[in-house]
Amino acid sequence: MSRIRRIGLRPDPPGGWPLDQVLVGVATLRTLREVSRRSVPLRPWDISLQTGVSPQGTADALKRLSGLGLVAEHPSSEGGRASRYCIEESHFLREPFGRLFAAKRDEVQRLAREARRNALGFLSG
Repeated sequence: MSRIRRIGLRPDPPGGWPLDQVLVGVATLRTLREVSRRSVPLRPWDISLQTGVSPQGTADALKRLSGLGLVAEHPSSEGGRASRYCIEESHFLREPFGRLFAAKRDEVQRLAREARRNALGFLSG
């Protein structure tokens, strides 16, 4: 995140805007989407496999999201094992993100069905 502060006409609230610290890049967005859809804590490696984000990028995103309180870290009880992460159930952004990701998933599925119908119509016509 850039340390340069641009001054706009609209002042920031005290403490800044919460989403400015959450939505900082594709890796964070993909990681958050995957963590939001899972009901069990996962290691960064497992999340990385699903999202296509590098393991290190996933780990960095999870550490930052954990620091913001949006993701809960569950350290391993065995030494040398990776922590596991899950969405923090009590965070005020959990439900809005869940609805956003569900709406986006529904729209992507709708567009895919439409594209398949169009392709089939093109092939039969």
